Amino acid sequence: MEQPDPAELEALIADRSGFLCALTAAPRSKRELTELLDCSRSTIDRVLRSLADAYLVEYRDGKWHATAVGICAYRAQDEYQSFLSDLAEAAPILTELPPENLIDEAFLADSTAYPADATVPDAVLEPMLRSVRKATTVRGLVPKALAGSAEAFYDAATADSACELELVLDGDVFDRLSEIHPQETKDALNEPNVSLFRGQLPHEFGLWIADDTTAGVVVYTPQGIQGCIMNDTEAAVQWAMKQYESGKQNAEEILFRGGFQRL
Repeated sequence: MEQPDPAELEALIADRSGFLCALTAAPRSKRELTELLDCSRSTIDRVLRSLADAYLVEYRDGKWHATAVGICAYRAQDEYQSFLSDLAEAAPILTELPPENLIDEAFLADSTAYPADATVPDAVLEPMLRSVRKATTVRGLVPKALAGSAEAFYDAATADSACELELVLDGDVFDRLSEIHPQETKDALNEPNVSLFRGQLPHEFGLWIADDTTAGVVVYTPQGIQGCIMNDTEAAVQWAMKQYESGKQNAEEILFRGGFQRL
């Protein structure tokens, strides 16, 4: 038995995904395929022959069936197309990131993108704020000091006084925020459920994790926020947790006891 050429197999699967979809769902006769796919009998014959030659379908018991190879191939193609769709939605946001700040495919698959609207730029924060308002534990990486968004995020995360909030701030971000909101910063450091850390973050996008069930990233521009991307899959949250632990690893906790200190 001759092994199919991978490049030809890929092209065939992409070109005839409709046939594989129909046969993955259920075995069908040529007549059923003709009616379902609105193709001529000659087209059906030609396509089935090419799919059978590639071991993707087989004829038995009076009907055409997708083989184990065909089912796997269709599912892989479907997942790939779905990922490309997710990537296309996120593309206007991701374009602001430098190449060394790539976001992993594990986070982008099955994600939801929220690009900022130039007419109402602050509205892009609402999905992020909704996710933290109802959380009991929130972790985050803060690479930039945008006063308005920082205040909105903090207020949402601490709306429930029992919520535990832990943030790692990059470089001089804390100093900048304490200049803009000195009293609010002191109050935050005196909150028993709030922990702030200062460190050198490895990337330029912001990140948050709510209750270990939802994760999100924020992509910035020099003027503000380009957009947010959120995901609640296990793989996405695991990737976000690794980024968070990496950012926190060498960070120092910021304390306030009559004056700012570090551990």
